[in-house]
Amino acid sequence: MDHPARQYYNPQITAAEERDLLRRNYLLIQTGQASLGLIGPDVLGIAVEPRPEEIVLHFAVAALTAEVKEDLEDIVFELTVFLAGGPEQRSKITTELHVGHPHATWFSPRYAVLYRAKIKTEAE
Repeated sequence: MDHPARQYYNPQITAAEERDLLRRNYLLIQTGQASLGLIGPDVLGIAVEPRPEEIVLHFAVAALTAEVKEDLEDIVFELTVFLAGGPEQRSKITTELHVGHPHATWFSPRYAVLYRAKIKTEAE
């Protein structure tokens, strides 16, 4: 039976591309759940990059303080809990940290951007 979301896909999409999209969306939603209440003012961006048997969480932070480090570790822990018992339970979760505001070189098309802080301008 076709997946219910198939009606929204490009009709030319392959089965492998469909699996990749479903995995990416699943990981993005689970990471969003894991991040609830843990995105403080110093977290400027979060992106998810699915790799074979690995999930890379990309974080952009204003400064790496003890509080930010603890929040990021909590996100990874919570994601591990959310993935337990599911199809990604054996996937390794790694993080990549960028100190500074996320910019064009911070992410790539392989990343699913979960959160990006608004840039404050001088007028604000």
